[in-house]
Amino acid sequence: MNKRYIQQVSAFAPVQELSDEVRKDLRKNFKPLAARRLTALPLILGELTKNAAPQPNDEWIFASEYGGSISLEKYLESFPTPSPLHFQNSIQPGPLDLINVVRGQSAAQLTPIIGAENLLAESLLAALISRAEVVHLAAGEEYTQWAAQHGLGSGATFGFYLRLSRDPVNALGEVSLQPGDSQAASHTHQDAAKRLAQRQDLCAHLPERGVIRLTWL
Repeated sequence: MNKRYIQQVSAFAPVQELSDEVRKDLRKNFKPLAARRLTALPLILGELTKNAAPQPNDEWIFASEYGGSISLEKYLESFPTPSPLHFQNSIQPGPLDLINVVRGQSAAQLTPIIGAENLLAESLLAALISRAEVVHLAAGEEYTQWAAQHGLGSGATFGFYLRLSRDPVNALGEVSLQPGDSQAASHTHQDAAKRLAQRQDLCAHLPERGVIRLTWL
């Protein structure tokens, strides 16, 4: 049974849009110039990962159904004078990449998992099979009305972060792959943000491969 241990966890439960007060608080994690450039998801990820303390040999995984599509929407809106900043931020792992660039954090590898059919399960599996001793899994979505109405963006804004290690010392919980186990209900990417915030167990199915379970110690 493949297994990793949860050393850190943080989550931002789903809301539709960030209030001005919440957005102002999230911006405090960054210098003013950088904060003004960040949309909702990178602001949330900045808060969730502020105590991550990554090392150069760690791997980062960014899991999202829509990735940096909000920045792509803003880039298209900027014509006829297109914004290089929004174009740069629209790449798939853009919301997380922005955070690492602002903080000057290096990583051995950054793996984006975007729009997978079983997104939660696939992102947890990627963490389990990584060669890195420590894996940082950051995930989330951000809402805008136009994108959501056209099926091109999320209907909610949320995020979560897990620092996963092979070391069981002081672990908060564990993530494990159990082949052939398909009895429990499967949770979604969005479910994870709410359940992690409440320290509830998670279950995510991998068709024909088994199930990944997240449990607390």
